[in-house]
Amino acid sequence: MPSPSDPAHRPTALRRVRRVVLLVGHLTAREFRVRYSSAVLGWLWALAPVLVRFAVLGLVFSALLPATGPDYLADLAVGVLAWTWFSTGLLAATTSAVDRSDLLAQPALPRAVVPVVSVLTDGFDYLAGLPVLLAVVLLDTGRLPATALLLPVLLLLQGCLTVGLGFAATVGDVRLRDTRLAVGLVLAVGIYVTPVFYATATLPARLREVVRWNPVGVLIEAQRDVLVAGTLPFARVLLALTACCLVVLAAGWALHRRHSPTFLDHL
Repeated sequence: MPSPSDPAHRPTALRRVRRVVLLVGHLTAREFRVRYSSAVLGWLWALAPVLVRFAVLGLVFSALLPATGPDYLADLAVGVLAWTWFSTGLLAATTSAVDRSDLLAQPALPRAVVPVVSVLTDGFDYLAGLPVLLAVVLLDTGRLPATALLLPVLLLLQGCLTVGLGFAATVGDVRLRDTRLAVGLVLAVGIYVTPVFYATATLPARLREVVRWNPVGVLIEAQRDVLVAGTLPFARVLLALTACCLVVLAAGWALHRRHSPTFLDHL
């Protein structure tokens, strides 16, 4: 049997990786098309939740509470769009194995692909809203800083975190349907302990330290740094955030890989 270091073995591994990547891309694009195929407004519905939440929160915290600080609308837009992708992606990944059990029955399809596709499909919704986000930042701050080029890196980290949590939640949902209800409840409460419609710096010192343990909150603040403030996150913060997201991804994948062979037995 050839070892992974055997040159003759490498093309096979590369072809396998390429096949999985193409498969994920195809399934994600298909899911995105199917989601809005029967809607008159099509993919514009991807913007509706973001725009409505942004308008409501912007009205409440900007008009009724005018002492919200400079560039508040830009900060709010960053938080709303990032949280929407995280929450919808995690919930979709949680229920993906049960909702798409037909894909699990395909022997040629790696089962880890199913929650990944769910997260990436909601990631397409994020991309649909990205021009609106950039427009709000430009109108509110008068510029798009060069540091915005770091945004794709932060989005990649957010995707890793969401997929990792989604892997673990999928395992729980297959075995116990209460999992999806618990995840929905945690997300409903989580928006209040995540700096979506407020900045961490505005909190009292004790609460600030609590919120800083929330990796989603750290991601949102980092995205505000590069998009709105035009500054780079502290290196130690970025390194800790990267380590956290990769550890969550690896742990979730290991748990999913261990239990996914028995998924069909529980469905």
